Amino acid sequence: MKPSKLALTAIALFVAAAASTATAADRRTTRVYVTNSKGDEVTVIDAATMKVIGSIQVGANPHGLVLSPDRRTLYISVEGTDELVAVDTATNQVTARTKVGRAPNEVSITRDGRKVFVPLRNDSAIDVVDKTTMKVMDRLKAPAWPHNTYVSDDGRHLYLGSMAGSRITIYDTATHKQINEIAPGDWVRPIALRRDEKLAYVALSKLHGFVVVDLKEGKTIRRVELPALPPGTVIPPYDTLTHGLALTPDERELYVTSMAGKAIYAFSVPDLKQVAKIEVGRVPNWITINPDGRLVWVSNQLDDTVSAIDSRTKKVVATIPVGHEPKRLLAVEIMTSNP
Repeated sequence: MKPSKLALTAIALFVAAAASTATAADRRTTRVYVTNSKGDEVTVIDAATMKVIGSIQVGANPHGLVLSPDRRTLYISVEGTDELVAVDTATNQVTARTKVGRAPNEVSITRDGRKVFVPLRNDSAIDVVDKTTMKVMDRLKAPAWPHNTYVSDDGRHLYLGSMAGSRITIYDTATHKQINEIAPGDWVRPIALRRDEKLAYVALSKLHGFVVVDLKEGKTIRRVELPALPPGTVIPPYDTLTHGLALTPDERELYVTSMAGKAIYAFSVPDLKQVAKIEVGRVPNWITINPDGRLVWVSNQLDDTVSAIDSRTKKVVATIPVGHEPKRLLAVEIMTSNP
């Protein structure tokens, strides 16, 4: 028996109303999560108001963080407890935690959200955590002092920078096998990876600036130095003159920190001409950029603040107090529900 026109109309109206209700109830908003390395919490900032709206207690010395592809879960490595912690972004509540190896650093996640890669600085290894069970499913061998991991835009490759190992090591995310290794110079600090995986912009210990690495050829092709520091400038530990690097979402600009110089620099891409110097706080450690590219955020480690910078004017528009010695921070779009 076929449904009547009246019944079909009612069904259509119900579906439309349900879709409208879901749209009205849910919205996207940008949050900035900040790990306070000498505290036990992650500060949460609303990017629209540039105000602190919460704090997540995760354990002593939180380090790295990454968002799941569905935006529902934030994964945080906690150095003081040797754990990976999962946080529900809708409630800012810890939902799970698991033990990993020693001194977990900057984490990354596969594009399907099934595996989290956790570099272990004191174990020369990477733990692979299954997101469903929140258990370590594999351990990959790595050079000494593995520090930061990145998953390629297509999800196929894992990039690891190691400090004492002075290497960029590349793994297959499906098989966990090592497929290449590049030695760009000195200790490898953070990396800004292009989506096409042709080039990487790499910070190195002892270099006030960065190098450009051709990932296909496996070699450094350019060295870019920031302006010279004044005589007597105090150098941060491990000769870390530059730490944070970030490409804008359109990959037309690169932002680079001068930890010793209390500033960040903006460069045009691909020609790498300096377009701005922006004074921020003491020891600017890490950079993250809004998904829409409008705001650039930098953690000022020794000022216990975060600076928000307008990417168009290259001016600081807010300085926000957070926790003790902020380092990693992450600006992401998440789904929230309207009251």
